[in-house]
Amino acid sequence: MPFHKHIHLAGTVTVGPKGQVVIPSEVREAMEIKPGDKLVALYLDDKKSIGFITERKAQEYVIQMGKNFAHFKEIIGEGK
Repeated sequence: MPFHKHIHLAGTVTVGPKGQVVIPSEVREAMEIKPGDKLVALYLDDKKSIGFITERKAQEYVIQMGKNFAHFKEIIGEGK
């Protein structure tokens, strides 16, 4: 049974002596990861799991959060 409908087993990787892993090609293609791209590693302590998002996608999230925050401030300001 899947953990979540959007989480899939994408394959396995082996950790090398320097702690490096190779991301399966199917995942790189799906995430549009190109050589030289930077990834943001997210560690989920309660799940003892790690995930990656591209730096580009992380920046998109930050921009969207900023827009949402600005909108929220406008709403609160209107209530004064």
